[in-house]
Amino acid sequence: MTGLGGLYLDKSSPMPLYEQLRRALLEAITNGKIPEGTKLPTEEELCDQLGISRPVARQAYSELIAEGYVERMRGKGTFVRLSDNRGRFIDAQLSFAKEMAILGKPHYTKMVRQEWVSGDLTLASKLNIGLDERCLHIRRMRYAEEKPFVLVDNYIPESIFPGIDKYDLAENSLYDVFERDYHVKVTRAKRTIRAQIAEKEFAELFGVKRGSPVLYVTNVAVDQNDRPVDYSREYLDGMVQKFEFGVVNK
Repeated sequence: MTGLGGLYLDKSSPMPLYEQLRRALLEAITNGKIPEGTKLPTEEELCDQLGISRPVARQAYSELIAEGYVERMRGKGTFVRLSDNRGRFIDAQLSFAKEMAILGKPHYTKMVRQEWVSGDLTLASKLNIGLDERCLHIRRMRYAEEKPFVLVDNYIPESIFPGIDKYDLAENSLYDVFERDYHVKVTRAKRTIRAQIAEKEFAELFGVKRGSPVLYVTNVAVDQNDRPVDYSREYLDGMVQKFEFGVVNK
């Protein structure tokens, strides 16, 4: 647990005390004065140290939890949330299972939605298919260490993968199915990363506030015949996720 020496709240300020406390804690967390994984004072301890009421302390913590900076662990207390300091791999085309194995994280997947779609100009362009050609759209939530990790939309062309909707793609690796049953090996991909804000469904699935930062990643996977075979969109919690780049001096 860390003390909050030097933290000062101005009770004559028009800014609410909970917001002053939230900002002071946030500044200490983001500049490293309170490191990741640190146990924070209890609400009662905050009240004693700062001369504030319990609702003020609770509101400040609730805001920081909703924003993804701290988390409550039942029976243990309130902690500064850990980010994945090893990062994800932007320069490697890995299945989720393989990536989690490298990171040493227990994981599982839940299917959110599965449907056939067609007539989408973006899909036709990204996958080099006709507007009338169908794609299987699957939306899956990936969990790591029992927490939401990434929400993924995949669009898979039926012309290349007939019958793909018969597979349990929550339990089976999509790219393993491609290679094992369709003899299609993903060899490379074009990946783009953008910043967005959390909309309603993402906020509900990840347990964050609407408007929180989201990393939005699009990916066009290409097979051994230089043919686009999968278009995906990934949505990640921008507060705890980061990507690792390899850079070569040429």
